[in-house]
Amino acid sequence: MEIAIEYEQNDEAKGLMNRYRGTHRRLRNLIQDWSYHTPLKDILQSLETSGEVYIERHPRLVNGVVRTDIRSSDIVYFDSFPSISRRTLMYQTKVEYGDYTINHVLGCAHGCDYPCYAMQLSKRYGRVSGREDWMSPKIVGNAMSLLEKELPRLASKIRFVHLSFMTDPFMYDVVNERTYPWIRNLTLSIIRRLNQEGIKVTVLTKGLLPEELADSHFGKDNEYGVTLVSYNPEFHAKYEPFSPCAEDRLSKLRRLSDAGLRTWVSLEPYPTPNIVKQDLMKILEQIDFVDKIIFGKWNYNPEVSRFENSRRFYMDCSDQVIRFCSEKGISFHIKERTPRSSSRTHSLFKE
Repeated sequence: MEIAIEYEQNDEAKGLMNRYRGTHRRLRNLIQDWSYHTPLKDILQSLETSGEVYIERHPRLVNGVVRTDIRSSDIVYFDSFPSISRRTLMYQTKVEYGDYTINHVLGCAHGCDYPCYAMQLSKRYGRVSGREDWMSPKIVGNAMSLLEKELPRLASKIRFVHLSFMTDPFMYDVVNERTYPWIRNLTLSIIRRLNQEGIKVTVLTKGLLPEELADSHFGKDNEYGVTLVSYNPEFHAKYEPFSPCAEDRLSKLRRLSDAGLRTWVSLEPYPTPNIVKQDLMKILEQIDFVDKIIFGKWNYNPEVSRFENSRRFYMDCSDQVIRFCSEKGISFHIKERTPRSSSRTHSLFKE
């Protein structure tokens, strides 16, 4: 009997996918047309778990927590993902250690509350209406066609391409506890295509780096990094609540390092002791396997300036990073607006 019910549910799911594949529908509209035995929400929950549908939840946050239930106000994307179109893709960044960059997703589901500079900037320019909107990511649907169009014109000028300064290329889906497959696949396609042109790619994520980056399809000169500023679980819950924990990020990074790939860590925005008390040296010791470390102070948060003599604190931290990296043979970059910043470190990814 249980096997018969399972087959019936599979047939219902297949029928739903065949009817709506490549489209999206508000759940309340789907419910009106649903006439099968199994509750529609049960079918959708199964399809979401298997990665065949994406459910854009409205609202996404309830009392500061990401919803996992399914409501009639939600939008269901069948074998597709929310998308936007853009006129251009690659541009030369003004970030001091960058060259060219690609932001192939609008928004970031991590919803970091530092506050997030990328979200602030996107809101200022009207790209998103607020945190809810920012945390509902949309891929650039025409990203690959734009890349093909721009490569002939820009390839000879590019030293490397960074993914990404205004989004996360391997964004974590906290509802299903995995990387968004649509975002991951687009990111991998972009890296692969750039590498085919002999263009080096640098990556920074607060998500989980996929192991397939070690495959021969990708350039061996690429450099893969994670942001890591604290191991404290209370800090994570308050400031990075919807990203994977630091241990999981570092585990994926170490796998790529063990596979012989170049890896790096961004220690930015690093918190002052009034935000979280921690030992920077213990963090550095956990990342002694990487090739490069970037360190930067925490900006855009009044709590930092309230810490007595924050400049001296960051100067001491920078000295620790410089000394540690010099002893271990690790390249380093102290960011602008951080004590000990040096123009000599601007070539971090350009050698």
